[in-house]
Amino acid sequence: MTIMILICSVIGAFILLDKMAIGEFGLSQPIIACPLIGLIFGSFHTGLFLGAIIQLVWIGALPLGSKEPPDNQTAGIVAITSFLLAQRHFSNSLPASLYSDEKILFASLIFAGVAAVIGQFTVKTLKKFNRRLFLSAVKDLSNKSIRRANFLGLITSFLRGFLTIGMFLILFYIISPLIRLLPQFTYRELLIVPLLISTAALVRFVVIQKKYVYSVFGILTGFGLWLILIS
Repeated sequence: MTIMILICSVIGAFILLDKMAIGEFGLSQPIIACPLIGLIFGSFHTGLFLGAIIQLVWIGALPLGSKEPPDNQTAGIVAITSFLLAQRHFSNSLPASLYSDEKILFASLIFAGVAAVIGQFTVKTLKKFNRRLFLSAVKDLSNKSIRRANFLGLITSFLRGFLTIGMFLILFYIISPLIRLLPQFTYRELLIVPLLISTAALVRFVVIQKKYVYSVFGILTGFGLWLILIS
């Protein structure tokens, strides 16, 4: 499992370079990154399922101005790599009733929500570090200082992704025995997770804006949609 965690962390960190270091072509977005990683490990459809859900949850989270939204890119990669890690660890050793794909998907989505918040913090920290690199390079304005700043920015961006993903995968592996305690889910019932995450995000936003009526509306709407989906 150590090798699996290392490989997933390296692949995820390279993909996350697209977030703010190289290109910014959108390859790190969950709807692309999750199926891509799933394809590499033979779980394309699961990657597409997770990528679509996570993309929809944070589809309106844009880095506008000084605002730093939840890190949906890291969330997507953590979700699919957590699923792959747990599936390979349990599929051949324990009964499917204890560790079904649906249970693992549920746990992976919960982890994705936490990863989005932690990733948001690490991105803010990285941007502060990159700003210091930029100011240092501006003072010198030599080719050497500019190349050094670019290289350090690239390395720190990679390390942020590698360490964040690796930390979550290690933690997921440690607590994964608890997955057997979860109730059995169907794929439609799994949709309660993104609905709850979306509702929580809405509540957080409108409470800050002091529009409490929208909080109640969001909670009732999310719960109502879940009842429709599982009926």
